[in-house]
Amino acid sequence: MTTSVADLKDDFLGANKDWLGFVEGMSQRTGDAYGESWVRNASDNRPLVKECGWITEAQDSHEGKTAVLCGASPAIKRQFEQLENLRQDPGFVFIGITSGIKMLLEHGVTPHYCMMVDGDVKQERFWEGLDMSKTKDTTLIASVCAPNALLKKWRGPVKFIAVMSGYGDSEKRFAKWFDPVNGCGLFFHALMSQYNTAAAVAYLVFGIRILIFVGAELSFPEQDSPYYADRTDVKDSWKRGKHPDIYGKVAWTNYMFFSLKVCLEDYLGKLPGWYFNCTEAGIFGVSARYGNVPWIQQMKLSNGIAQARSIMKTGRPILL
Repeated sequence: MTTSVADLKDDFLGANKDWLGFVEGMSQRTGDAYGESWVRNASDNRPLVKECGWITEAQDSHEGKTAVLCGASPAIKRQFEQLENLRQDPGFVFIGITSGIKMLLEHGVTPHYCMMVDGDVKQERFWEGLDMSKTKDTTLIASVCAPNALLKKWRGPVKFIAVMSGYGDSEKRFAKWFDPVNGCGLFFHALMSQYNTAAAVAYLVFGIRILIFVGAELSFPEQDSPYYADRTDVKDSWKRGKHPDIYGKVAWTNYMFFSLKVCLEDYLGKLPGWYFNCTEAGIFGVSARYGNVPWIQQMKLSNGIAQARSIMKTGRPILL
C-alpha cells in the first residue's frame, strides 16, 4: 500500500488501468488546450525550481497530525470562526487552494500551504484585490507548469511539484529539465483538481492519515447558486443536473464536479486512513445508488475536530 511519494509507481491510481486511463484522458483534453503554455511555463520556471526545491523535501514532516483541506465552496463561509481558532492548534495542518486563498486570508485563516496546480494565467483573477503580503506565512505548492508571473507575486516560500500532464512529450522534457523530477524521479498522478491533489500531497508527502474536508460541496443548493463562495464566475453558467446531497435532499452538480468527486472518493477508498467530510453540505462522499460511502464520515466540523484529536491522542476515534 502506498506510504510515500516514492511509492507512486505502486499506488492505486498507477495500478488501476481504468482509472489511470480516465484521468490521463482528462489530462490529455486539458493539455490540448493548455499544453503549449505548460511547456513554456515549465521552461521559465527552471531556475526557480532549482532555487526553491520540491515539496517532497517535506516527506513525512507532518506524520501523526491532521490535514484540514480548505476548498472554496459557499459552505465554508459558515466555518471561518471555527477554522480560525483551529489554526492555532499545532496538530492541524491547513492546506488551501488558489481559488480560495484570498477568502481564507481575509477571514483570518492563514493556511500552512496553498496548492497551485493550474497552469492557466487566468487564475490570477482569484487574487484580485488580495494584499499579497498576507501570503508570507504560507508555503505555495506550485506545479512546474504554473505561470512564472504569478509565482513572482507570492511572498511566502515556494515549493514545486511535477504532475503528469498527458501532453505530447512534455513529461520527457520535464524529466530532463528537472532531473530527478519531484526529487525522486517519479511524476505525481493528476487527480483532476488542485483540491484533490492537495489531499494526495497530505497523504503521500506529509505522511498524514487523518483528513478533514471543508468547503468541498461539489454541488449547489439551488440550480442558480454561485460556484464560488465570494464571487461570480464564468463557471456559474455550466450545465447542471440533480444529485442527492449528504442529507438526502436534492442538490445540483455539473459534470466536472461529479468527476472530481468520484475520483477523490475512489482514490481515498483504497488508502488506509481516517476521512471526515466536515463541509456540512454538498455531495462529497455520497453515492446516488448506495448512499454515503463508508470510508468518508459525514460530520459537523466540531465533531470531526473532536474525532481527529481523539485519534491523534489515543489512536482511536470516539466511539458513538
